[in-house]
Formats: sequence, structure tokens, C-alpha cells
Amino acid sequence: MIPDGESRLLYDAVRSSALALITPCREGEAIAIAAGLWTGGEKPLVVLQNTGLMEAGDALRGCGLGPRVPLRLMVGWRGYGGATAGRTPIDSAYTYTEPLLAAWGIPCWRLMGDEDLPALATMDRTAEETSLPAAVVTGWAFRP
Repeated sequence: MIPDGESRLLYDAVRSSALALITPCREGEAIAIAAGLWTGGEKPLVVLQNTGLMEAGDALRGCGLGPRVPLRLMVGWRGYGGATAGRTPIDSAYTYTEPLLAAWGIPCWRLMGDEDLPALATMDRTAEETSLPAAVVTGWAFRP
């Protein structure tokens, strides 16, 4: 996990739980670590912001798409709040997030509120069944 403003409370919750938390330096490193954990029999979830997803493109290609590793991605949607509130200029990270995932052939679902929580199970099942990366994108600020 590479926490950002929206995932800060999720980070705090995971850090204080029994779950193992790894905080790499860069998003590409997070992808490579997750692929290694999956190879070792684990089922990691990579939590990163959309700008980090863009930075991690080559690692995603080489450690997820090419070797068919079912990476589970939770992508924080930087720019979502401003774009939906009509603020300009619109953060281009918001604009490119879903098209970029589509270009890579990575299915994604929106996680925007409690009613969307089943998207996590759908993402998990899709990654497992296809042995390919799958993602949820979230503009939802986690809360305690």
C-alpha cells in the first residue's frame, strides 16, 4: 500500500489490524512485490493512487499482464471529487484513469460508497477466474 489522502484511514485501519502491511517506495515496486507474494501463494491487494498506477505501467505489464498474475488493484481516483463538483481545471489524472485501465485490458469497477462494496468481491473473483489484473477505482474517502 502506498497511502494517499483518500486512503489514509484505510491505511490506519490495516496498520492496526492483523493483516500484513507492506509499504513500498514506489508503485512499480508495489506491483512487483505483489506478483512475488502471489507466486509464493499469497493473495495481495495493491492500494495506490491513479497517478501511481500511471507510474507503475511497465511493472504492471511485466509482472501482471504478461505473466498472467491476478493482481488485485484498489486505485484511488485523484481528481474525482473536483471533477464531480465542477471545479476547473479538471485534474487529468481523473480523466485518464478508466481509459488507461481499459487500454491495458484491465476490468474495473467503481467503489464510491457503501452500496458499491460488492465491487471488491467482483474484482477479486474476476482476477482469480482470468488470472489477470482487475481493479476497483475509488473516489470515496474512507472513514473509520
